[in-house]
Amino acid sequence: MEKKLTKEERIKEKEKLSVAVTGKMTAVFIALVVALMGLIYYGSRIPSLALLTASQVVTALLVAAALVYCVLSLKKGTDTRFKVFSPIFTLGLAASAFFMTLMYPTVGATYTILALIAFAVIFFVYEIYPVDFFFSTALIFAGCITAAAVNSHAFTLVKDIIAVVVFAVVAAAIVYATVCLVKNGKLKLGKKVIKKPYGMLPAAVIASAVAAAVSVLGVLFLGGYLMYFIAVAGIVYFVLAIIYTVKLM
Repeated sequence: MEKKLTKEERIKEKEKLSVAVTGKMTAVFIALVVALMGLIYYGSRIPSLALLTASQVVTALLVAAALVYCVLSLKKGTDTRFKVFSPIFTLGLAASAFFMTLMYPTVGATYTILALIAFAVIFFVYEIYPVDFFFSTALIFAGCITAAAVNSHAFTLVKDIIAVVVFAVVAAAIVYATVCLVKNGKLKLGKKVIKKPYGMLPAAVIASAVAAAVSVLGVLFLGGYLMYFIAVAGIVYFVLAIIYTVKLM
């Protein structure tokens, strides 16, 4: 049975959480700036195969170490809510770095930069906005990244299919999570329970899913109209961003 907190304890807990969130957002911003500077520097150069391979191996080892950290923390039952570098957050940073080393030689610096900015925005939205807008953000950005990948000449048919399947799985999971929140009023992810936010807009998530799917399928079957489809998804997201920002005020 959980211990009930006093008013003072709840205030202290919120303050600790606020400090942790601020630390995480600062860490993401610094990591993003460092990554962008590196990508801009190498954008006009061709790094050696040895350097690319070494960076992929190092970041893969970081992902493995972060996974071990997650497993050990889970086994010990450690409360990591107030840690800046919590297990999941550390795994996210490591995975983003690994993703960058894989994406850069495939699609180039520009698309890699846009993808990293998208990841950072998704994280900031997760920490600041209600969960339904986070779902919408993840859907729109996943759709745009997948559409850009499919449109890239560096992607073969097999890679196109893999990218579309991954997007479909992510989109289905988000829509399912939204349905669970609407029906049950909460969503359980292991020990974490996400409660349905007040004034939740499930229609916003559905609209984002449709816009993202149209972007991916449009580029896949029509081709050559990437910017038009991304612009449509961007307009949908911009409208939703205004609505949710006004709701925060």
